Amino acid sequence: MRKAVTGFGVLLIGGTLSCQALAADWEQMGDEFFSGASSDVYLGMNSKFREKYYTKDGNGDPLNDYENNGEAQLTMGVNFISGYIGDTFGLDLSALSRSELYSETATGYSLYNYGMKILKQTDCYYYGNSNQYRCDGFSGASGITQINFKMKAGEGDERLNFNTGLGFYNGGLISSSDEDDVIPTSYTGFELDGRWGNTRLDYVFVNGVMSNDDSGVQDIMAMPNYASHYDYSQPEDIEKRKIDFVHSIGLNQKIGGLNLVLAAADARDYLRRYHARTDYTLKFNKRDNLMFRAQYYRNHQYGSVWEWEKTEGYPSKYADQPDQTELMNYTVAWTLSPWTIAFHHTRIGDGGFSYGFGNVKGVLKNDTAGNYGSMRRPNGQVWAVENTMDFRYSRNKWLKGLKFTYGYHRSNYHSDNVRDGETSIIGDTYEDEHAFTASYLFRHGTLKGLSFNFKQAFYDDKGHKQNEGKINDTKFDIAYSFPLK
Repeated sequence: MRKAVTGFGVLLIGGTLSCQALAADWEQMGDEFFSGASSDVYLGMNSKFREKYYTKDGNGDPLNDYENNGEAQLTMGVNFISGYIGDTFGLDLSALSRSELYSETATGYSLYNYGMKILKQTDCYYYGNSNQYRCDGFSGASGITQINFKMKAGEGDERLNFNTGLGFYNGGLISSSDEDDVIPTSYTGFELDGRWGNTRLDYVFVNGVMSNDDSGVQDIMAMPNYASHYDYSQPEDIEKRKIDFVHSIGLNQKIGGLNLVLAAADARDYLRRYHARTDYTLKFNKRDNLMFRAQYYRNHQYGSVWEWEKTEGYPSKYADQPDQTELMNYTVAWTLSPWTIAFHHTRIGDGGFSYGFGNVKGVLKNDTAGNYGSMRRPNGQVWAVENTMDFRYSRNKWLKGLKFTYGYHRSNYHSDNVRDGETSIIGDTYEDEHAFTASYLFRHGTLKGLSFNFKQAFYDDKGHKQNEGKINDTKFDIAYSFPLK
């Protein structure tokens, strides 16, 4: 009996010590999770305004017409980035609320995904017996944009990071945002990012999308413009437009002043993309240099989803589209701080060039693209010259956040596009654009974290057989991010 009591006492003491140790472990994990955390509040306003002056209608007949469109959105968000428990595990959370500030369309309605792409379109319907899908209204959207579980191993130049859940994933040829996106796109899936000295390897897997104007995760769709709106007679058609997943791998290697990039991506049964880029920077000193860049992109469309688009879904648009196309881009840039002058040239293959995977954003560093014009029409050549003033190295601390750029972009397209022995006449076509960009970020004082970004484009489409005209496009964004104590 005595031994039993003694044994029970030892068990009780051991259990108490174990509970205390467990409580201490939980307390330590909580300290690591929160003490290493950071959080901030985000406030932003992004807007687009567009004036169009048409000189030809859709049939190529003379036209003198004008229309004006505009959108503005207010965004409020909270971001939480945790510390790492045991220097290994963590969790990131983000939530956004977006609301309409202003909207104007020339016709009183807008075609679905009509080009501004800031506000969520509402009250949508089919017009008459056609496949034209119109929307009468706009609204904001709110929701959780990130629930991201993260792990890491190593530090500094020898580290491995793994993230999974709902997050902003970037790697290879997959991106969560375009260059001028204020709000990133969220994906479900995972990303793996490893660095070993001057070598970086990344991989991204995506199987769901929550776009800027959605409050929930959507399927990956080959044709996102009408992805959830077409009422087809055959239910299986929806599955043919759905892409099960998109994944991409990228390799970055630095060797002195040489930087090499290789990447490949696959959207199952729809599209494969490949990319190679080399940059060489000849440094004169810390701030001044001469940079040469050459890059090559190739698209290879394939599989049942692509064949469905060509033959059943959208034959009027894709029946004559080639299965493969390419884009080559060359840049020479001379920097004499704070001034940089850059010359760019691009060649586009037959069929034009797309860089997204349905509603999954892709990566395309096309230096000849303007602030409005993508400059990626079939069989084209594009030239651009850009002058940039970047004051990041200024001795005046208030100038360090200032940067502005002027670029002139001009493209020419072959009059005769020959494919499989057939000729398609598009006329003596060119487009050009004067692009102005100015940005400023407060780096000091009480307004630290406040930024402005302004983009103006004066675009002229001359000689194209349909909807020839001029466009004045304005983008203006304000963002303010401040930490929570």
